[in-house]
This record gives sequence, structure tokens and C-alpha cells, in this order.
Amino acid sequence: MDGQTTNKPDWLVPGAFVKVQHWYGVVEDVAVSSARIMVLVKSPKGIWRNQRDASEWLEYLEGQIAPADKSEIEREVEVHVKRVQQMLKDLDAFKDLASFTH
Repeated sequence: MDGQTTNKPDWLVPGAFVKVQHWYGVVEDVAVSSARIMVLVKSPKGIWRNQRDASEWLEYLEGQIAPADKSEIEREVEVHVKRVQQMLKDLDAFKDLASFTH
């Protein structure tokens, strides 16, 4: 950071709702060093992508990780629930198709 000190925003704490670029999550952990701030974020996106624990470490960059409202997280979860429901319908249809082809 070219000799600058790293300052963690007061709102960046475990349990905080955040928007990361175009998706949402919840802060699980924050690690601060003299060079950077790292944030562990758990997200519906991570669950959807079947990531190991649905969490990922991200470097905090102002403007790329911002506070979010609970309602934004709830909407994000609903979007992913609908995706999973559609996947189940598609899998059931495929299972039906496959059972007729053998």
C-alpha cells in the first residue's frame, strides 16, 4: 500500500451484511495486517456454486465491498432458492426421461 496504513471501517465486523460487487453475503471474519484487510464472506452465491463452506476470503477494497441491508440479503437468498427449485424440476424431468429410455 505504498507506506499507507490500513484502516478498517467500523461497520466491517463479523455478522455484517455486505454487497460485494454484484452479489451479497455476511461477514464471517476480518483479518487486518499493516498491508491489507481480508474479509471472509459467506454467501448464497457460494452455496449455489457448491463451494466447500460457501465462504471465501476477499481483500477489502473500498467501493468493492460495501454495507448492505438485511432485505437485500433476503432477496438474494430468494433468487437462489428459485434457481434450486428449478434445478430440482429439471432433474425430476430428466429422471423421468431417463427411466423411459432404458
